[in-house]
Amino acid sequence: MRRIRKFVIATAALFTSLAIVSPAVVHADAPIDGAGSTWSQIAVDQWRADVARQGLVINFQGVGSTAGRAAYYQSQVDFAVSEIPFQAALIDRNGDVAADETASAAARPYAYLPIVAGGTAFMYNLKANGQKITDLRLSPSTLGKIFSGQISLWNDAAIVADNPQRVMPATRIKPVIRSDGSGTSAQFTAFLENQASASWNYLCQQANLGSGCAPTSLYPDFPNSGFAAQQYSDGVANYVAAPYNEGAITYVEYGYAKERGFPVASVKNASGAYTQPVAINVTVALLGARINNDGTQVLSGVYTNRDARAYPVSSYSYMIVPTSEASPFNADKGATLSDFIFYFLCAGQQKAEQLGYAPLPKNLVEYGFSAAAKIPGANAAPDIDSCANPTITGDFLVTPTTPTVPGATTVPGATTVPGATTVPGTPTVPGATTVPGTPTVPGTPTVPGTPTVPGADTGTGTDTGTDTGTGTGTDTGTGTGTDTGTGTGTDTGTGTGTDTGTGTGTGTDASGIPTPGVAFATSVVIEESDSGTSTFIYLLIMTAILSIVLLPPIVAARLRPSVKI
Repeated sequence: MRRIRKFVIATAALFTSLAIVSPAVVHADAPIDGAGSTWSQIAVDQWRADVARQGLVINFQGVGSTAGRAAYYQSQVDFAVSEIPFQAALIDRNGDVAADETASAAARPYAYLPIVAGGTAFMYNLKANGQKITDLRLSPSTLGKIFSGQISLWNDAAIVADNPQRVMPATRIKPVIRSDGSGTSAQFTAFLENQASASWNYLCQQANLGSGCAPTSLYPDFPNSGFAAQQYSDGVANYVAAPYNEGAITYVEYGYAKERGFPVASVKNASGAYTQPVAINVTVALLGARINNDGTQVLSGVYTNRDARAYPVSSYSYMIVPTSEASPFNADKGATLSDFIFYFLCAGQQKAEQLGYAPLPKNLVEYGFSAAAKIPGANAAPDIDSCANPTITGDFLVTPTTPTVPGATTVPGATTVPGATTVPGTPTVPGATTVPGTPTVPGTPTVPGTPTVPGADTGTGTDTGTDTGTGTGTDTGTGTGTDTGTGTGTDTGTGTGTDTGTGTGTGTDASGIPTPGVAFATSVVIEESDSGTSTFIYLLIMTAILSIVLLPPIVAARLRPSVKI
């Protein structure tokens, strides 16, 4: 009986110990609900999964930016995510004003908060002689003609002019547009209006919207356009990826193409280079963005950014957060929302690149902190220097570069061995290596080889002759203020010029908010793991201790000889 009593006491002590030494694994914060952008959804869903391990419950429905904004002003959700702000005149496909979102949202005061940057990519499904084409190049004017229905075959003269490196197939083009109200459509139509105005005006006229209609969340369509309309980002991406939809092309956030293993077109920028929507190119392009006082973006400078690396269809998306306790929001939800915001502005940005996005720079993180402070019940923001955002820790840095010769293709991951010569206008296939001293014949892609190690710079220098020297270097730079800093890194190649690493400089625009600081890209892979030591480990430890204490007396008692009196 005494042994049983000892065992009961020891067991009670074990579980009391576990209660004392085990760390808290959940928070008691209130769950919150959000809706909106599918452009941002890959990142938002990853961040929701990350914080769920800490006990934060974040519900999110990817229903498109337009529906997300409506859900906010109709008091159906606590927050929304959108690529564009509330519209004073939301236009429908007939050209009529469907809603005054700004007036409707006035009953629920709000703030805009940047969440992630990215590139709107042009995912396609195209083959030539049974082989998948992976090096498609498109200029803004050609994109305009494709997505206005002005050209219908992949071997059209406009596409051939963009792609001298290959023979284009006589396959019918299937442009895939969004059928729902979409921030992606709004961003793409704004790009077309600015960079392919003739094609945009043609599309507006064909859709009976008049010449020079405004950019819209509802992509214009018309009878016999040849367009395929699909709902949400997953819908358009799945349509293009279907094996029976050869010839299809759509506009969608880059991460959706990455998820499906499909190529995206390199888009011609203002320098004449064709670039991919990878993190470094997006970040460089957004140096041309102007930031308004309310945190919204003006992208005309992104479209015309002459840096050879800039991806011209780059932008960032917003979270729309409440600044009052108007229903359904309250201070308890404010604590949850602020903790979620601090996670994705800091550590969550480490996953941006691998998900197909680009991390936000320091000045936008600081703007996000200030917006979060307006949320009722919000917790205090962390110190900016302790924020694990890679643009703040220095794990993602960008340096200025000299624009390449117009027509050259800059493809991330391509390596040019020192001494190699690349003829202007010749694309470099991703992961390709050029043999030292061997010129590349115009129109002939280099043979796939070994890609650059993450963190290595693909520098560019312009020859005094006609060659463009492209080389690898390891530009490292640090700095503050207006591009003051130190750095090293020499591009070896036949091009003249040396890349000097410059640090994370920020300039102030007319709005008084610094434009995004620059950083150099290195891939950061984050391992998912629970915080703290698991309860199971504590249980094993305590069981071992109790075994050491209790087993010897029990064994000894059993072995002791019986004494009869």
